[in-house]
Amino acid sequence: MNPTEKNKSSKQIKLLVYTFCASALIAGCHSAEKKTSATDSTATTAVTQRVAVQEHLPKSFYKRFQGIIGDRNVVLNLSRTGNNFTGTYDYNGTQVNLITDTIINQDSIILTESGLGDRYSDDIPAGPKLQLKWTGTVFSGLRVQGKEKSSIRLEETYPEGSYAFNIASYQDSIKALPKLKDSPQAVISYEYLMPTGQTPGVLWLDEQLKKIMEIPKAPSWEAGIKANAKSYLDAYRTEIASMKDEEDKLGATSNYSRSQNLYMQYNGGGFTIVKALFDGYSGGAHNNYATTMYCFDVKNQKQLAMTDVVNIDSVSLQKLVEKNFRIQYKVKPAEALTTQLFDDHLAANKNFFFDTSGIAFLYNPYEVASFAQGQIVVSVPYKDLKKYLNPAFVKRMELSL
Repeated sequence: MNPTEKNKSSKQIKLLVYTFCASALIAGCHSAEKKTSATDSTATTAVTQRVAVQEHLPKSFYKRFQGIIGDRNVVLNLSRTGNNFTGTYDYNGTQVNLITDTIINQDSIILTESGLGDRYSDDIPAGPKLQLKWTGTVFSGLRVQGKEKSSIRLEETYPEGSYAFNIASYQDSIKALPKLKDSPQAVISYEYLMPTGQTPGVLWLDEQLKKIMEIPKAPSWEAGIKANAKSYLDAYRTEIASMKDEEDKLGATSNYSRSQNLYMQYNGGGFTIVKALFDGYSGGAHNNYATTMYCFDVKNQKQLAMTDVVNIDSVSLQKLVEKNFRIQYKVKPAEALTTQLFDDHLAANKNFFFDTSGIAFLYNPYEVASFAQGQIVVSVPYKDLKKYLNPAFVKRMELSL
């Protein structure tokens, strides 16, 4: 079993342990087996409205929530496919990821906060928990951190400048040696977001997301995804065919895998920020993964560059990135950055995103540190960038500086 499959298998086992009302997990994908699922969003326009009541939490969805956790106003983006929940929200000036902890029943779940670095682990993080109960259009519950408990009320809403999406998933596989029961195989999977609506901005965004998933010329999302998967599996079949004389040597490293996932990072003010995660294994010691952030100005139909957000020279920005890296990764002023990084400096890169608290830079494994360090995310708060911020961006984001 390759490292990617090992991580996924371990997480499934933990889900069974934590689930109060456990159900059987879907068996592994066999040769030529295909799985497709999709769901319609409950909101189809980009204006504030009361969304349709759903008695039970759907098995697949993307939803945008707005409300309070304790005394904090928050916006939460949450996706679900099957038993897997992924989300992100800004809490107390810090943006965090949310992952599945426990599925209690069809309308009650527990999500765990994890760091933005997406460090892969077999263990559920010991971070704060969101205990959530679905009540038609609202999540209510508690945020629990040690002995501290804060009330939660989050309502599904899509105000003007935010966008509704459908979500879908697809998986296919092929065996290297079809006649062999325990044959190595290649598995490919997708999870993707499709904007709904027919406005020029939405149609433009749809094309951008198709390009990310490498299906720009396909007649439909489903057709493009299936064509992409077929191309990958055909390449695996060809590679294995060239190794026919070494069939007895085909082992765990011949279990290839590839996954492409789109997640919502930010959705508001006419902006949509999408996180594209690629994870693949094609032999070797471990899988390789990388995340690319795409900041779209849907209102003006353009992908944002750093200059659309701040006007700052590279030296000054690097100093702010290094300052905040030391704070967030606990590197003392007297210590060299090489205690955690390859070099004793950390320049801003183009893989950036933003929220209501600041701008963040994401560095993938091997970019500035070892694979074991995982992804590194450094957030620079707006207070550090106040004099550099583009006035038009400040207005669009409704920032109070």
